[in-house]
Amino acid sequence: MRIYRSLEEAAAFTFSHPVSTLGVFDGVHVGHRFVIRECMSLAAERGGESVVITFNQHPRGVIADRPPKLITPIEHRLNLFEELGVDHCLALSFGDELRQMEAADFAHRVFEDILGSEVVVLGHNCRFGKDRVGSAENLQSHADQFRFVTKKAPEVRVGQAILSSTNIRASIEVGDLELASTMLGRPFSLFGTVVSGDQRGRTIGFPTANLDLHHGLLPPLGVYGCRVTIDGNVHNALANIGVRPTFVDGDSERPLVEAHLLDFSQDLYGRDLELVFLKRLRAEKKFDGIEALKAQISRDRARFLAYLAEGSPEPGRSA
Repeated sequence: MRIYRSLEEAAAFTFSHPVSTLGVFDGVHVGHRFVIRECMSLAAERGGESVVITFNQHPRGVIADRPPKLITPIEHRLNLFEELGVDHCLALSFGDELRQMEAADFAHRVFEDILGSEVVVLGHNCRFGKDRVGSAENLQSHADQFRFVTKKAPEVRVGQAILSSTNIRASIEVGDLELASTMLGRPFSLFGTVVSGDQRGRTIGFPTANLDLHHGLLPPLGVYGCRVTIDGNVHNALANIGVRPTFVDGDSERPLVEAHLLDFSQDLYGRDLELVFLKRLRAEKKFDGIEALKAQISRDRARFLAYLAEGSPEPGRSA
């Protein structure tokens, strides 16, 4: 997938029969995937290319100064777009220029002049342009003004749940990762860069990769069974989200995310990792000492391996 970090960078490229879509796509959930796959399908029918336009930061943080905690930061979203098979992605900074741009001007400049879109596919609740005037209905009602065809993707539901990034965030924060994963269409995951920690895990026989997250959304504190893919190889891991009460007194410390890979011991510093959550094992607790903590980690490992041996389906995916 080719990535463009500005309109100017995209303007220097010539796209082939492009079909485009637009959105924040936070979470790249089931509804987002439907829209993106529709974009890809229509591009394939034309022998063309799919183009996803998204934003580095959530526009709400610029417009209302109330940025939500992102489910998927931009680099995570880019990985998910590439996994879906998207050809091109414009990852734009949402600054004053885009904030003040009228919807029609955005459509002419971006969809037409820069991309040369033949079709634009928009989600049922997609809004863009100044005062959020732009939508699929808006473009369709002024079809004679544009050189592209606009298609509106239908609303997608998951059971009785209203599918939205807002509801997925709420599910994650209260610990309902099964519902969140069902709406995401994939297991919930965290994305971050491995940074140096205090090496305490290594001294007790359980070295951990400490993640500097690219976003602030976390599930409840606790120990989780997870999966990490490194260089194409899948590794099982125990992840702890918490303040390490056995070692730190008080509750003022910011929660840390640490992952102990069960069958991997190589240096990961500086690498970006996606930590995929499969099962919550227990809440975080304070132990009487190091030996009690080590014994519990061994039990956590055994419980997680037993869970995997049962062949339980991944959250968000059917068996």
